[in-house]
Amino acid sequence: MNQEKLDNLKKAADWITDQHIRRKNYCSVPERYGVETLEDAYTVQEHLIEDWEQKFGPIVGYKLALTSKPIQELVGLDHPCIGRLYRSQIFHGNQTIQLSSFGHLGIEFELAVRIGADMPKSSKVWTSENVKDFVKAVSASFELIDDRNADYSNLEVNSLVSDNSWFGGAVLGKENESWKHLEFDKAVVKKTVNDQIETSITGAALGDPFNSVAWIANFLNKRGRQLKANELIMTGSTFATMFPKNGDTVSYEVNGIGTVELKISE
Repeated sequence: MNQEKLDNLKKAADWITDQHIRRKNYCSVPERYGVETLEDAYTVQEHLIEDWEQKFGPIVGYKLALTSKPIQELVGLDHPCIGRLYRSQIFHGNQTIQLSSFGHLGIEFELAVRIGADMPKSSKVWTSENVKDFVKAVSASFELIDDRNADYSNLEVNSLVSDNSWFGGAVLGKENESWKHLEFDKAVVKKTVNDQIETSITGAALGDPFNSVAWIANFLNKRGRQLKANELIMTGSTFATMFPKNGDTVSYEVNGIGTVELKISE
């Protein structure tokens, strides 16, 4: 990649940061910045790190985005994408979340995975089984996304990934280290919104949430990096994204793991 290209991608990151500061509605990165490929988008995402670490603290893990087939088809991909998690955006235990803190808050219902030991840079392919040797704990969790009132009929994936795949925060239930007996392709999950109950399975996120861990580990290995001890992985939602209203109470239970709850205020 030549220097002019790199300079333009850095300018794209500066443009995204400015959009967030000014609380602008989401829109695609302007064509003048030349974010033409997914690799360009990841370069932009990495350029965000220096400024965003000053605001949100250091990177503490990764999220997997676009795990469902319908959303992949919407943006023209056949695989998921990653975003970075920043320390000050991670919350533990039941929380009250203010809508005014977000451009447009969405809630996703996920299994969070805590890495227990550095996963070596490996030539072998990581799988949902061999990653488990490096996992310490899991928890029922919410990912908070901020789509900033995006137009989903005109969603352009390179811009979405450039914008850190819309990560806005995570709320983690109590971390559980007694998880190895559970079958995560079919563990039952329960979503409750103001006493309205819906059920699904953990396998709704990429077939098994540990597939998400493996995908991220392989992604990083290809770039000469690795998942490290204590990093957090948000593995993808088991239900469609929910856009809550003021006064909503939302809980999420992963059978055998635990429950976490949100109250929504203005």
